[in-house]
Amino acid sequence: MSLTEDQKQILKSTSPIFKEHGKEITSILYKHMFAVHPELLDIFNRTNQKNGKQPFALANTMYLAIENIDNLEVLMPQILLIAHKHRASTVRPEHYPIVGKYLLVAIDEFLGGMGDPSILNAWAAAYKIITDVFIGIEKKLYAELGDKQEQGFLPFKITKKETIASGPVVAFTFERTDEGKLPGYHTGQYLTLRIKKKGCLHIRHYSLIQPFDGKTYRIAIKQENDHEPKGIVSSALINEYRVGDIVPLSLPAGTFGLVKNAKHHLFIAGGIGITVLSAMIQDLHKQDKSDLVTLIHCVIREDQAVFADEMREILSENQYYLLIQSRHLLQETIKKVIRSETDVYLCGSDVFMNKVEEYLSQYNHPTSQIHVEAYQPSLSLIKDAVKNHPTPNPL
Repeated sequence: MSLTEDQKQILKSTSPIFKEHGKEITSILYKHMFAVHPELLDIFNRTNQKNGKQPFALANTMYLAIENIDNLEVLMPQILLIAHKHRASTVRPEHYPIVGKYLLVAIDEFLGGMGDPSILNAWAAAYKIITDVFIGIEKKLYAELGDKQEQGFLPFKITKKETIASGPVVAFTFERTDEGKLPGYHTGQYLTLRIKKKGCLHIRHYSLIQPFDGKTYRIAIKQENDHEPKGIVSSALINEYRVGDIVPLSLPAGTFGLVKNAKHHLFIAGGIGITVLSAMIQDLHKQDKSDLVTLIHCVIREDQAVFADEMREILSENQYYLLIQSRHLLQETIKKVIRSETDVYLCGSDVFMNKVEEYLSQYNHPTSQIHVEAYQPSLSLIKDAVKNHPTPNPL
């Protein structure tokens, strides 16, 4: 399927409306879709729906795809990242037409119920092109898992649960219980957990915190008590789940990972963002490449410095910078350790990462050498795309 020249012109002329009001349009989409298809909430992060991050991420995805509709290849890193999340959350081809239907409903409603059919047809055609790309990639990702029973959520038993830092931060070790094969993963990837709370299914993605040992998966979770709403899944897992309990997991996914043959790896973590980065550092250590590593970890208190002892065993004093209530030293430390050949890996809150990226920009560090792992939908972090206006609660 391809777009006509008239449809391309329509998209070009209407995309500025989506840039300005895309989040409002996708919020309308989700409101109507979930009213008719509440079962689809089971494959979305309900918190990201309520706080507007998911509508904003979808709006950015659509806007950027429309702007690059003749060359979607330029968006392939973002497309692959989303496709991995979709596979991990068990998004299926039959879900896309449902979203597409309510996208057109939302556009029409935003235009006052008088949407020009030519506008709706152009957006429908573009949506089909975009989603065909996602469906094709996700089909391959599912196929890589093997049999269909491997492609959904599988039973895993908690075999170890330990508090590893204040917060608290709790590490969970899982073993598969159905005698199926335990696939490997590369450091930087994540597990997807699904739990039931008050009759509702909730899914979350948590980074794997060690290189694959052939037997188990291990993650670390921080209890989110410092903001509202408190973390539904993190609180339930930490307070209610015990060793021996069964948790449904989907197999590892994700595109974040080490750059092969990099000459210098700089890891910059804010708080609990160290979890995924520590696994990558351990991986390099196993490859006898720890001399290529520098780590900057920013925390509020030293007892919140997850994996500090492990990092001190691997890294020397001039490789490991633990900044305690010293974010004013962060820029100075980055300037001290960064080189032109450095690949930077960044994980933390969006405020923290924005500040680090600002510093890196001041030093003219190439964006191609900056690799970000986000807590929230990554396309909700894209700058200079859709305006992030406050919108009514989509649920």
